[in-house]
Amino acid sequence: MKAFLEENGSNINRGTYQEAYSVMENILETREKLASLFKTNYSENIVFTMNVTQAINFIIKGYFTKEDHVIVSSLEHNAVMRPLVQCGIPFSRIPADNDGNMDISAVPSLITERTKAIIVTGISNVCGVIHPLEALSHIAKKNKLLFIVDGAQALPYFPITLEIADAILFTGHKGFLGPQGVGGMAITPYLAENIDPLISGGTGTMSDSEEIPPYMPDRFEAGTQNLPGLIGFSHALSFTLEHREELKKNELEKTSRLIEGLKRLGKIRIVGPASMQNRGAVVSVDIKEGDNAIVADILSREYGVETRVGLHCAPNAHKTLGTFPHGTIRFSPGVFTSDEDIDIALTALEEIIK
Repeated sequence: MKAFLEENGSNINRGTYQEAYSVMENILETREKLASLFKTNYSENIVFTMNVTQAINFIIKGYFTKEDHVIVSSLEHNAVMRPLVQCGIPFSRIPADNDGNMDISAVPSLITERTKAIIVTGISNVCGVIHPLEALSHIAKKNKLLFIVDGAQALPYFPITLEIADAILFTGHKGFLGPQGVGGMAITPYLAENIDPLISGGTGTMSDSEEIPPYMPDRFEAGTQNLPGLIGFSHALSFTLEHREELKKNELEKTSRLIEGLKRLGKIRIVGPASMQNRGAVVSVDIKEGDNAIVADILSREYGVETRVGLHCAPNAHKTLGTFPHGTIRFSPGVFTSDEDIDIALTALEEIIK
């Protein structure tokens, strides 16, 4: 990113010189890597945005109306819920138990004549539970519904493909280890043609017309993009895809070590699955006899253990899990987390609780 800013700084689709062409090639290669990951032949349908939130807004506001109806999980992030509420689009929630496990048998009864889609997160950002995407995809296809997956917490270590989904929303700064401010969506040709672009403007192509270009990805990528971020994302993407299995293995091993240690502490509730079965690397806890916010503050100030405390932009998830309105303390082991990191966090939490 530093080299790009200091030595290049070109825009794509604008300059007719070698530096601009080299950036264009890099961005094209990035689309192709993602197309391979998502198992689609349409790399032009990989659209870059600032983040998952912007991508979800593109789809919800560009495709659905108040006359439609969608089905969501009970654990959705506000990136999904706020656009639905803002636009007055009716929705139904798939019920889940106190650990976040979805009642898949309830989905057919939620489908109405107006239902257009099922929209779910792949892995909960609050409790780490993995949603049954293949089963939901089967229900969606059987009922001719769109299936849209928020892959922010799942990718790239829990694969999601366009073989089961109509849209996959991704962000660069979580599992892909890239910079903030880069994300996007991978969509089917149907959605590419039928989403009304939320943002329009200059693309560097079809400059003789004031109409939005009909082809991808220009149809959705108006204006100058975050090219330094995309350059950084491209390098991070190459690294994570090359080392994906070992990175995933370390992340899940450290998550397991954290969960087993938390079980031994007592006086806390592990929110969500209390084992590694059906979960990713997000672990929330609720202090039974204390204030979660105070505990999180002490973890940071006195032990250097950084967590996120509160409602995690997912209020209904906490209502489902029984942690509303006080929220939880969320630990997020990463691919470079060590055994020592986990042990320090467990020791700190034990001392604070005592």
